[in-house]
Amino acid sequence: MYIKCDRIICENGSLDGYLVIENGKIIDFYSRDAVVDAFIDYSGYRIIPGIIDTHIHGINGFGLFGGDCSDPECEVKGFLKGCAANGITGVFPTTSPDMCKVVAKVAKEQPDGARILGIHSEGPYLNRTGEKGIEAETPTVDMDLVKKIYEDCDGLLKLMAIAPEIKDSQKVIDYLREKNVVLSFAHSNCNYEEAMHAFQHGLSVSTHTANVMSGIHHRDMGGLGACLLNENVYCEVICDGMHVNPIMLEIMFRLKDFDHWFMVSDASQACGAPVGTYKFFGDTKVTIDESGFSKTDTGRLMGSTKTVLYGISVLANQLNIPLKQILRMSSLNAAQFYGLGEQKGSIAVGKDADLVVINDDYEAIATYVEGRLVYDSRIDKELFNEKYLTRFKIEEGV
Repeated sequence: MYIKCDRIICENGSLDGYLVIENGKIIDFYSRDAVVDAFIDYSGYRIIPGIIDTHIHGINGFGLFGGDCSDPECEVKGFLKGCAANGITGVFPTTSPDMCKVVAKVAKEQPDGARILGIHSEGPYLNRTGEKGIEAETPTVDMDLVKKIYEDCDGLLKLMAIAPEIKDSQKVIDYLREKNVVLSFAHSNCNYEEAMHAFQHGLSVSTHTANVMSGIHHRDMGGLGACLLNENVYCEVICDGMHVNPIMLEIMFRLKDFDHWFMVSDASQACGAPVGTYKFFGDTKVTIDESGFSKTDTGRLMGSTKTVLYGISVLANQLNIPLKQILRMSSLNAAQFYGLGEQKGSIAVGKDADLVVINDDYEAIATYVEGRLVYDSRIDKELFNEKYLTRFKIEEGV
């Protein structure tokens, strides 16, 4: 298979010509002057490496929280198709414990969508404090549940987020580190010294850095200060321009080099939902506004409803970061950190043909996973889950 484009974004710059793909791999690159009989032409667009999102709960009305879902396997497959429609080729579904078995099962089936590269469990041992002093009951560690989550993931558990100040959290950390699972600093009210101690004792990633953690004050650097100043910590970041102010993003990127960042969406089921009012997390009412953000009636953000591809546009258009550096954060860094860098994360000869064709508005036109076309904007229409609208959309006047 030959794919032609005049802007193929590789690690070392942009190429103009043909990607040669065989058995799901990029095996060569031909210049634009090469004579090729049959090819797929994406001239006028850009081809970027497939996005790897290691923190995403849902998309296009499909979620990973289980509950009363009537067909959980269908839910996961719809989620993966939605990921592909937004440029994600590799994903860590961020799921609730009751969905781990289902996600692991679907991962073996190679469905029509993004490839499951691992499973992410955000919690269940989190401490909802930090931002604005929000207090919540601290959960009690249950090692039997931790072991069940690990076993249900069937070898795919790659990442668990935890608040290190919770009693007995170190037992969780020690157990999972022995299983080669990465532990992430999350939803924590640790101060700077406590966070640094946690990083010395098993935590190596920061979950959605700056959000739901103690922030920086000129007399107290907080958990955020520790995440930014510890050179061994790799940091997730939501780049939608709302979860973290773009100016703060610039400060953060100046403090820690681009190689230590993973762009994530942290998206919920509501990502991609039409404008309107919805039930969220029980009976909480939120509004999806004209910009696609989910907010309460006070204007406070409620969950994440933007994709990494949208975040790429924010970094490129508002912060003028070179696309080459942005794509490290959206693809290559996570691939390398999680041991997949030889196969994924960039466009190069010998690597998997994980590709996203985008227009100049940073919208996905086509997505390829290991050389297989899993999303085509000309064909794939109406991908949003109508059942989500039936269950959660609140009609005007209700």
